[in-house]
Amino acid sequence: MRLDDFGSVGDAYQRYSDGIRGRIRHELVFEVVASLAPAGGTILDMGCGDGEISARLSEAGFRVLGIDASPEMLRRANLRKAELPEQVRGRLEFAPGDITDFASEHLFDAVCCHGVLMYLDDSAAAIRNLASHVTRGGLLSILTKNALSSGFREALLGDYATARELIETGAAASMGNLGIKTRGDDPSAVVQQMEACGFAECQWRGVRMFSDHLDEPGFDEALAGKLIALERAASLRDPYRAIARLFHATGRKA
Repeated sequence: MRLDDFGSVGDAYQRYSDGIRGRIRHELVFEVVASLAPAGGTILDMGCGDGEISARLSEAGFRVLGIDASPEMLRRANLRKAELPEQVRGRLEFAPGDITDFASEHLFDAVCCHGVLMYLDDSAAAIRNLASHVTRGGLLSILTKNALSSGFREALLGDYATARELIETGAAASMGNLGIKTRGDDPSAVVQQMEACGFAECQWRGVRMFSDHLDEPGFDEALAGKLIALERAASLRDPYRAIARLFHATGRKA
């Protein structure tokens, strides 16, 4: 699937985003970005999708430019923007663009790319392009699929044959939430690529260690806060983060 075709799974993505797995991802990633990005600074959200994180960051006082290749996702993002207070809307803009050739005259205090690299054939060129848009001292935030945990979700769901095949072959690609095959990265390799682009203070967190197999309709909402707190506590700790479905890498431009 091309990135500009992603709107065809917009309804499925909305269901995922509203469910416990999507909420864990959005909540934990937002917390980290909001705490590390310069207060009130400018943020580029590359591959913003329906604008979930862009909107949250603008509500937190950041000035955000959300870029996406899918016209349908941008339509959904602008619908989300329209529901925000006027002051927040003034800090948020959405525009069409693609991670592979995005160009801007401006540098940003933070560049986010969440849930995009897994749909590309390779991450290195994309990371270099993202890094080129970060100002000195700024933040680079990347969320993508964790190759270390390949087969773990399938095993928890009882699909033991697929899990065994993924584990024995070391396959980096497997079926994602939206019914699309996605590719994983080794977190250490992404951190090394960030460091090669001039970033320091690099680290990575696991996202969705204990929750990736959950059945959304049957999830007990009373447990959501406790589950998110558990995920937060384990996100930087080994060996837990290695089994996470996703990982969140951050670094600051030296």
